[in-house]
Amino acid sequence: LALEAFKARHGHCRVPGGYKLNGINLESFVLVQRRTRDEMPPDRRQRLDDLGLVWDPIYEQWEKGFAELQVFQKEHGHCRVPDKYKINDFNLGNWVGKQRAKRDRLSTEQIRRLDALNFVWDPLAERWEAGFAALQAFKEQHGHFRVPSGFKINGVNLQSFVAVQKRTRDQMPSERKQRLEELGFVWDVRLARSI
Repeated sequence: LALEAFKARHGHCRVPGGYKLNGINLESFVLVQRRTRDEMPPDRRQRLDDLGLVWDPIYEQWEKGFAELQVFQKEHGHCRVPDKYKINDFNLGNWVGKQRAKRDRLSTEQIRRLDALNFVWDPLAERWEAGFAALQAFKEQHGHFRVPSGFKINGVNLQSFVAVQKRTRDQMPSERKQRLEELGFVWDVRLARSI
């Protein structure tokens, strides 16, 4: 089998597109094997299994990404993977971004497994919630919203969070604006002082 020679040379059966060996289009051969898996004789299927042929490369890639995410979560205590983060030559940041983008096409089981790791589906919303919680804690402790320069709570630069809220007031979702107003948030400090 040409596939056996490929594995002997490369240590795996992940054949790149268009790869030929001794005049055989090995990529086409692998695709045919995958497509006819259920109809092939059991002994041939066993030989391919023994070689380590990946029957479903999409499933294998997802499982690899999930395994790397588990390692990241164990080491860092969260699943907020930076966009370009790589682990063991695997672009985990890219994989995480793809899971978020295609959430509606993931299986219920995949979503359940990601949720079990406290996967962050919307990092911007999570960041806003952290900022809001920090602002709430500051207000409870100090009774006002005059945040000193560089002041942080739980890693949130609170002065920066406040500035962004004021700057994006007209674009922010009404639910967020309402929550800030219920907290007593002062949008314009100059107006508040003149009253």
